[in-house]
Amino acid sequence: MIVRELFERFLWSSRLSVMFGVLSCIVAAFVVFAMGLRDVVHMIELIMGYIFSGSHAVRNDLVMVVVEILDTFLLGAVLLIFAFGLYELFINNLKGASKSDAGGKILIISSIDSLKSKLGKVILMMLIIKVFSFFTEMKPTSMLELLYMGITVVLIAGALKLSKD
Repeated sequence: MIVRELFERFLWSSRLSVMFGVLSCIVAAFVVFAMGLRDVVHMIELIMGYIFSGSHAVRNDLVMVVVEILDTFLLGAVLLIFAFGLYELFINNLKGASKSDAGGKILIISSIDSLKSKLGKVILMMLIIKVFSFFTEMKPTSMLELLYMGITVVLIAGALKLSKD
């Protein structure tokens, strides 16, 4: 009996090893946010260049940087949501989140499925941004390519509709 109780206590305590993942995700999120901040500084430089030159090439670069900024900050959000979800599932509920208005919107994670659902929605948004950036670079040369682009947009709209709660 004592051996079984010790083993069960050890097994239950082993869930704390998830903290390595939680801390790693938080550190990675800060790194990604720092990268996004650097991209914002680059965007400001491009805005100044565009204001003074009005160059179409600078404008295109500016649009691409804005898309990259969105993608970068969404990746940081994915990392934070994953860290919060792991913590809530394996360690403890976040007391500060339950008292916050924002906490109720993003952090009610009761199971692995709800965590996957929340992450899936953010990842879907990241993929949509990637498709948008691909479309900004693409110049359709035939009606078939234009049709493919339209079908892609319809499929994305369908995916967004299906991801609604």
